Formats: sequence, C-alpha cells, structure tokens
Amino acid sequence: MKFFSRFHGIQPAVFLLCCIWMLSGIPIQLQAQDRTVSGKITAVNGTPVIGVNVQVAGTSHGTVSDVNGVYKLNVPAGATLKFSFIGYLSKDVKVTGNTLNVTLEEDIQKLNDVVVVGYGTQKKATLTGAITTVKMSEKAGQPITNVSNALHGVPGVFANLSNSQPGVDRSTIRIRGVGTLSSNNPLVLVDGIEYSMDELNPNDIETITVLKDAAASIYGSRAANGVIIVTTKKGKGASHVNYSYYYGKQKATYLPDAINDPIAYMKLKNQALLNEGKAQEYSDADIAEYQEGMKTDPFTYPANDWYKIALKNGKIQKHDISVAGSGDKYQYRLSLGYLDRDGILFGPGNHEKKYSVGLNATMDVTKRLRTGITLDGYYRNYTQPFYTDSWTYLARTLPILTDTLADGRYGNSWMRTAGRNNWENPRMLAYNGLQTKVVQRFLTTVFAEYKLPFDITYNIKFGVDKYDGLLSGFTPRMQTFDPKTGKATNWNSPATAPRAAKTDYNDMNIHFYNTLDWKRSFAKHNVSAMLGASYDNMDSDSWATSMYGYLDGRLDAFNAGTTWNATSGNMTRDVLESYFGRVNYDYNEKYYLEATFRYDGSGRLGKQSRWAFFPSVSAAWRIDKEAFFHSDFVSFLKLRASAGKMGNQAVDLYSTQAAVMLGEDYSFGGTLNSGAAKTADADSTLRWEITNTYNVGADINVWNNRIGFTVDAYQKMTNGMLRPINIPAQVGNLAGPKQNVGSVKNIGLELTMQYNDKFGDLNVNVFGNIGFNKNEVTDLNGEIIYGSGTITREGYPIDAYYLLQAEGIFQTQDEVKNSAKQSANTKPGYIKYKDVNNDGIINGDDRVIVNSSSSVPTSTFGFGFNLGYKGFSLTSSFQGIAGVKALPTANLAFPFNNGANATWEWTRDAWTPQNTTARLPIVTTSTGGIDNFQRSTFWLRNNSYIRLKNIQLGYALPQSLLSRVKIQKVQFFINAENLLTFSKYKDFDPESVLDQTTLYTYPMLKTFNGGINITF
Repeated sequence: MKFFSRFHGIQPAVFLLCCIWMLSGIPIQLQAQDRTVSGKITAVNGTPVIGVNVQVAGTSHGTVSDVNGVYKLNVPAGATLKFSFIGYLSKDVKVTGNTLNVTLEEDIQKLNDVVVVGYGTQKKATLTGAITTVKMSEKAGQPITNVSNALHGVPGVFANLSNSQPGVDRSTIRIRGVGTLSSNNPLVLVDGIEYSMDELNPNDIETITVLKDAAASIYGSRAANGVIIVTTKKGKGASHVNYSYYYGKQKATYLPDAINDPIAYMKLKNQALLNEGKAQEYSDADIAEYQEGMKTDPFTYPANDWYKIALKNGKIQKHDISVAGSGDKYQYRLSLGYLDRDGILFGPGNHEKKYSVGLNATMDVTKRLRTGITLDGYYRNYTQPFYTDSWTYLARTLPILTDTLADGRYGNSWMRTAGRNNWENPRMLAYNGLQTKVVQRFLTTVFAEYKLPFDITYNIKFGVDKYDGLLSGFTPRMQTFDPKTGKATNWNSPATAPRAAKTDYNDMNIHFYNTLDWKRSFAKHNVSAMLGASYDNMDSDSWATSMYGYLDGRLDAFNAGTTWNATSGNMTRDVLESYFGRVNYDYNEKYYLEATFRYDGSGRLGKQSRWAFFPSVSAAWRIDKEAFFHSDFVSFLKLRASAGKMGNQAVDLYSTQAAVMLGEDYSFGGTLNSGAAKTADADSTLRWEITNTYNVGADINVWNNRIGFTVDAYQKMTNGMLRPINIPAQVGNLAGPKQNVGSVKNIGLELTMQYNDKFGDLNVNVFGNIGFNKNEVTDLNGEIIYGSGTITREGYPIDAYYLLQAEGIFQTQDEVKNSAKQSANTKPGYIKYKDVNNDGIINGDDRVIVNSSSSVPTSTFGFGFNLGYKGFSLTSSFQGIAGVKALPTANLAFPFNNGANATWEWTRDAWTPQNTTARLPIVTTSTGGIDNFQRSTFWLRNNSYIRLKNIQLGYALPQSLLSRVKIQKVQFFINAENLLTFSKYKDFDPESVLDQTTLYTYPMLKTFNGGINITF
C-alpha cells in the first residue's frame, strides 16, 4: 500500500475519481430525438416540486425539474415519461403533446414502500410481522465507521459500543433482550447471504431490515436472536456519478478525573495508609524535596497529567464515489470507498485504513431470464500496540512517573511505590512494539431469475465469502530508567524480547439457495407461495507462530530471528442444510395470512437430533377497509398477530464428541513421556435450543397519515438452552459437557411514533420510539451460576448483580461495636453492610440479588427530528437506555489499587471525623483496606443515559444554479456525533462501561465533521 501512502488529504478523491471513470466506460447515448416536451410538476396543493427525476422509460435519458418545478426534455415520439421523487408516489405518463404538466401525490407514510423479508419483499401495508427498516440515506454524512454502529435507537434493538478503537469499533447487537447463555448475536444476511455487516462500506447500503418476531422463523435454525437483512444499493434512474467526502476530528466523551498533582497524590496516599494503620509511603522529606525540585527539574520531579500527555485529537476522513444507472432491462452500480482514521492515543498503534469496492448489476437476458452479480469487498488494516493493554497502563499512571529523560530515554520514578516494581511507561509501550492486522474479505454472489409457465418463478443464488487475515506483531527489548540515578530496568524479559509473532486466518464460506415462487389472484383472493432449499459450508483454517533470538529491534522478519517458539494451528468445517417455504393469502387486501416453515440440519448437534422443524403463522386485519369503519380522523388501522418457533445451534464445533488433547504427558518408570487424554466430557445427544415467540401489534395512521403509531407486545420463551454443565472433579477432573438445560423468558412492549407535515416550504418530521423488556431465567434445573459480582438464578435476569447490601457509613465506634462483625479493621468511616441472615457476621452469605441485569437494559429509546426548508436541512437523533446498572472496580474506579492512582473526588468527598456526611467512605488503598471495596450496592451505579447521537446541518445548492453546469445535486453538511450525554454516571462514558468491570477501554468518541455530497 506504499502507492496509496503518496496521497494525502483530498488527493484520494482524485485517484478514486480517475479509477471510476476508467472502470465505468459508460456510453451515454441518446436515441433519435423527435420532439421536445416540457411542463410543470406540482404537488396536490399546487406548489412546485423541485428536483423531480424525469426519465424516458426504458432508457437512461432524463432530466430533473428546476426550482419552479419546470422541466424540459427531448423525447422520441410516443415515449412514456417516469416521474419520481422521494416523498411522492411515482407516476408514468405517456407523451401525447409538447406540454405535459404532472401532479404528484405525497407518500407521507410510504405504505407502498417495499420491505425486505425472508427470501422476498412485501409492501409495508401488507406486513403481518414486527419488522423495522433503517434507511441508510437518512444517515448520509454521519461518521459511521462500521454498519452496526448505525443501529443505535432502532425500535426493539439494543446496540452497544464498548470499544471505540479504530479497526475494532463494532457494536454488540441484541434484539428483544437476551434469551440464552450461549451466543445472543443475531443472524445477519447481506442480499440474502450470511455475512458480517461490518465488512461493508456503509455508503453501499440501501436499507437494514430487522426481523423481530415470527417473521424471522423462515431462517429458523439461527433466528432465535432475531435476523438482520442488509440490502445493498442498486442503480436507479439516469446514469449519474456520486461523490461524497467528509473530514472530522474526534476526542473522548469522558475520561477519569485522575489526580495530576504529585504533592496532592502523595499526601492522599499517605493518609490512606495511615487510615489503615500502616506507615506512610512517602516521607515528609521526600515530599519537601519533590515540591522544591518541581520548580527546576521536570524530568526528575514531574507533575504529569498522563491523560493529557497520551491523548490527542483523532482524525477521520472518508471518500466515496459511485457510478450508477438503470433502464427497463438493466441496472448497475459500481463504487469505491476509502476511509482513513487516526485514533486519539499517541503512537502509531491506533490507526485504520479501509479500501472498499462494491458492484451490483442485473440484466434481463430475455423476457424470461434475468441474471445478476454482486461484489462487496474490503481491504483494510489497523494497528495496535504490541502490548495491547494501553488503557490499563494509562489507568495505572501516576503524576510522579517520568515521561522521558532529558536525553529521550523512557523514564520511571525514583520514588519507591508499592505495587510498582516495574513501571509501565505509556509512551514507551505506545511507540515501541506494534501489531498490524491486514484483512481482505470479499463476498461475491451470482444469481438468476427465470419465469416458468403457470406464473412460477425460479430463483437461484450462489455466494462465496472469502476472508484472509494476517496479524503480525513485533516487540523490541524495552527498558525504563530511573530519572535520578539513570539505573535501567528491563520492562520485558531479554529472554523473550525482541520477539515476532504472526497469526494467519483463512476462511472460505460457500452459500447456495434456490427458490420457486408462485403468485396469482382470483377475483378478490390473492395467493402466493414460495418453496426453497439452501446449503451452507463454512471452512476455517488458522495458524500462529512466533520467533525469538533477534539481535536488536531493527529487523522484524522471521528469518532475522534464531529461535522458533510455539506454533499452533486449527482447521474446522461447519455445514448447515435447510428446506423452507412460505404461503401468503389475502382477501381484498383486507385480511392477511402468512405461514412459513423451515427444516434444518446442523453438523454441530447430535446425529439423532440434528434436524428440527421451525414453523410460524401470522395474520393481519385492515380494519380501516371494513364497510362498517367510517372515520375522517383514522387513515389506516391494521391489527397484527404472529407465533413462531426458532432455533439456535450456537455451540462450539464438535461439542458432541469427546476430544482427545495432546500435551497430557505421563510418567513411566520415572521418565516423562508424551501423552494425550480426554479433558472434557461430551453429550452426543445435543439438540437444538428452541425459542417460541409470540407477538401482537397494531399500526395506526391518523390525520390524513400525518401521524403514525406502531405498538407491539411480545413474549419470547427459550427452552433447552445450550450451555456448559459442571460435573464433580472426582469424575476424571473433566470439564463438563454442553447440554440442553434451562429456560429463559423475555416479555416486552415497543411503541413507535412518527409525525410528518409540511408548512409552506418547511418540511417537518418528528419521530420517537421506546421499548421495554423484562428478562427472567425460568429454569436452570436447580443450578446457580456465579460470576464476578453477578448471579444467574431462576426467577431473576441473566447476570443479575449479587452483592453485599450497603446500609451507609459507620459514624462511631459504638455503631461498629453494636453491628455485625465485618473484620478486625472495621472502624468509623467504613461502609456498613446489612447482616441479611442475622448470624452476626458479614460474609458472602449476606449477599443479595439486585433485580437488574449487568448487561442488557430494561428500556431502550430513540427520538429526533428532521427539518427541511428550501435548500436547508437540520436533522438530529437521540438515543438512550434505562434500567441497567454498572459496577466498575480496580484502577481509578477504586483508589490506589495495587499502586495505581486515585481520582480527585477522594480529596474532596471522603469521610473524615470532620466530614461525616461525605458521599465516600474514609480513604484507604483498595488493596489494603479491602473492607470498603468489596462488591456491594454502595458502588453500584445507575448506568442509564440519554445521548445526542447525531445532529447535522446541511445546505443543498439551488437546482436553478446547478442545471446550468449539468450537475444534479450539491450538498454541504456539518455533523456532531455524540455531542451531549446526560447521565448520573460521571466517572466514565456510560455506554463504554456497560457490562465492564473496569475502566480499561478505548473511550466513546465525540466527532465533529463536515463534508460535501455531489451528484452529476
């Protein structure tokens, strides 16, 4: 990629533009012109409609209406013109004269929009299931680096981004709660083929559809956690080229408020030790020397704010260019993309580059045969420090830690500090040693559609997903130096550094499916049916090795080392075979009925139980079409209900077989011999995990479709959870097998509202949604599963908190004496815990279950608005969660953890005999005064938040100006991402810390960017 490194700033756009013109070679030819037709395009209320696409049917020849709604076009005699514009119903009109005025009707709620469903499409008005669609055009210009990050605030979907590191910043997606103790990830399909949505360029995506209820049952085997269908963009309208670009800067939303004053730090640390009854760590003489030395020698006596030293403004820029078009018999779209992102951490180890290519083309070969091809590919690379715990090291820094000496060598500290025998210098670890991961991944599909007699259509699609990844790393020998004496300390062992390592990943996934579709109408009866089969084969091959014995850190090639280290490898194959079908019936577009089935066989499960049948049924009733229903206020009213059965096969490959592992050596006659043994038990009868889902809902539009409501109530019941089972150690000291044990129930309610209207030139759209989910484990066969401060037990959510119950802070020695015994160290200022079992002793038996999940909220919501006035647009979106708590521990969450720092609040709000109403207990080190830092409700934090996820201001140049230079559209925009966050939790970003036990994570980023979008 050295070639690309020569391009900087805007220059990649020039390179991409040249590529696209060379690749496209599109001949834009006009047919013989017989007549000039002109006219005016207006809305129903008489106002002109600007920017309407006017196209000669069957060709790519067209134009757009100007600021007055007027158009002019040369057309052949007898031609038909297609008029289309977003927000209006399209119209085809045959040309009969030289003047053709057209009135377009608004499509406010877009009830005729086509929604992607399993192996097909349906009109929005005819849906019987709970389906949500995200249009990526509404997120144009937003700095979305991975597609999963676009799903925040979507009804029924919980998207959480806990790591914003460039290259791995992908959101965890949960649909309608958590239903199992194994994988809860939804099935993701790209144009019908299983594929990671985060391996797509967001600019190449048309829509993201989320199937939340029985609508997902047609993908039965892996649909228990919901299904996400991604549809890529196709060519539409006259041939055109689109180019978009944005550039932005990023910074952390929240950072820990670590003490950055060395004197304040040392005095507080000494006080913490004195409160434990221990000697102070820093003598008064050392503190006095340090305070004086700070005035003249910042190398020996630093006052370092390490978060300021280590962090900078990140940079992000993105270029996208595409050429697209369509006619009656073809459509095509070819795109190239480039993303360059530099993170907020100093050093070369948080950089990302992505190069993408997209192709989507179809052609009618004959009147019966249509063929097509799609290609979605990424070449991407990202870097990270060789020692990847950068944020752990940063959370352990102290203001007395020297950054670099005067001569540039990396420093430590001359002050003796417990827990810091080997100082982690963040600059040294960031600039020395690097890991680089390079990934090439391409999804290629070819498909065909053939119209058979009797209204039957045969569809066939074949897809290949090829993933190649290489993770390369090298670390030199590292040393830090005492700033006073110059003494060197090895940070990594000379026996293992310098060291090089490589891991290679090679995956080949083959997907194939074919369907027969039939559709026919009989008077007022409309019937359609689909029958299909699919085959999926996933092969994975990986290996890893490392090399020691390098002379120095300048050469990192393997042949520069002398000693091979460990080498390992793995190869697997996963196969899934399926048969499926669907029948739809409606009477007079008033009563709708849909039934689906899927019959799946999985190679992951037992031979006698690997096949399962997954049916579903759903129905809808358009009440507004009934003769008895008369309302001038209600425009649309539909009731829906569905029930379905879905499966989950998320267990490790070969879980039904007892694997024999090497490395289990034996001693015979006093000599150690190589051996192998079974280390885990297996259950050969492992079967499908089954989820039954039920949903009732209603869609209501009122006030001439200006206001729309959707409400859904659901229940998901998972039985036969796939999970590991513990067995007694006496049984060969084996790990337990995977078995089908346990049940989980999720019940919930979702509400969605949308308001659309127009006041003169002002277009208004206001939207909002909220979802409630209750998660409960209903059966574990009597077992209790303990985690780090969590418990999974019948009658409570998965991973509920299990903590000591704090009752406040001891104020007097008499109160300590008259309470249950906690420890010999307990004294005034310590946290007081409740003696739940009344045995007079505080221990693990006094823990209580907090009826709140540590990982999934009980409520999710999103809301925002879109305003348009002439060429100006202002959009915003908020999202948030509620009903979830966080319990961060260790460095900075607790003070002085094993030699780490503390936050400023401990200097202001810790208990003292003079400050008995303080919020915090008496200050101690968390490793010495452990009484105060047991997992308890005292440290449990409300992790609910509301975030202004995005706000964008845009301006489109007038069409009257652009038409003179043959440009269709020019829009400028500025964005702010994660601009504001409202939360009671202030120590760190509430989203980043969710389901985490520490503050060691790449923080959420606030982004400011601006750019341009041009179509010509």
